[in-house]
Amino acid sequence: MFAERKGVLHHGLRVPHAQASSARRRLRCGYWTSSASSRTRAELFSGVQSQCSLAAPAPPFSGTVWVDEDIITPSDPSSFIKITPIPSDSRIMFDRRANNGSGGWITLNPTIFSAYYLDGNAIEIQVNPEFNLNEATAKANFYGRTIGQLPTLLRVDVKTVWIHKGDEAFGGGNENLLIYTDAAGYHGDVLEETLFHEACHTSLDSRVYGDSWSDAQTLDNQFISNYARDYPEREDVAESCALYYAVKFRPDRISKSVANLVRETIPNRMVVFDSLGMNPVSKTDRPPSYQASARQLTLPVVKVQDKNYEVILQLTDPENLIFTLKSALETESANYVDTASYSDGLLSIPLLLVNDDTFSIEFKLIELLDGTVGFKYANHATKNLSTD
Repeated sequence: MFAERKGVLHHGLRVPHAQASSARRRLRCGYWTSSASSRTRAELFSGVQSQCSLAAPAPPFSGTVWVDEDIITPSDPSSFIKITPIPSDSRIMFDRRANNGSGGWITLNPTIFSAYYLDGNAIEIQVNPEFNLNEATAKANFYGRTIGQLPTLLRVDVKTVWIHKGDEAFGGGNENLLIYTDAAGYHGDVLEETLFHEACHTSLDSRVYGDSWSDAQTLDNQFISNYARDYPEREDVAESCALYYAVKFRPDRISKSVANLVRETIPNRMVVFDSLGMNPVSKTDRPPSYQASARQLTLPVVKVQDKNYEVILQLTDPENLIFTLKSALETESANYVDTASYSDGLLSIPLLLVNDDTFSIEFKLIELLDGTVGFKYANHATKNLSTD
């Protein structure tokens, strides 16, 4: 229903599974510890088969996308910066509506955008020309921001997004996300969870499926959902990862009973996910921006020595471009490297979003007539996201 790994989103080619890590792990029924062992996999399993060969219990969920609608919410931060248009050109896209509903590849001249993100990833969004330019721009902005709410790890292999009208299933894989704007069952409160699932297919399937995952499946001896159980080599990773993410990073958004159920059902799979180094989008993973109406410069994170601050500057002298400090609150670090920083009297902002334009800009610390301090504009340069 979600990803179709044979033909639909993989051009007829099966994506190869990632090879398991060469490091051996010590296994025991029900849990997978990370300490190394010199025993072979066969030796490891010979001691646990009798304990893990019981009939698998029924999965606790039908499908994990609908377990909780608040794992990611529309108000959560996004690493999305902006979209820029690309001259229209021919593209091959997949459309489930083609060939009288049986699906197929079509050649179109879609409306194309580059979507940019703070972690450096860029995605080409291809919008079916059945949308006019204003509609296409709105769709690209909307879905571009939502995709930016996903962890970097889930976007690392997403190179394109296809957006069509119609009430069809979303899809993931083949370095792509497939979206249908009229698919009510995948929008609303579960849009973010749906895209999370599909992005797992795109960026995790080829990394995770393999010996390590098979070992974890055997030791857990059960599946998190009916969908994962019915398609263990295609849907298990995507179905398991969403609830792993909730337990690991958003435990306050799910019930304790659900969290406990996840830990009890897929403990060894969770160890595999732990090894991937996934991080959620932080509240500081937002581009610095200037709001002209409020005359405020908002910097989600400014690095000052070994600490990080969320800083808001107020433009108090427009003629001389002098800002005063409105607030500075200590905050968490960002997941991207190129953040604003302050050192030796110079505030450096590598990326500043003003309307739809991007700049790098610097301010010098100055003393004002009343004895307080301010920041005076020093210099700026246009920031070309496609090259910088």
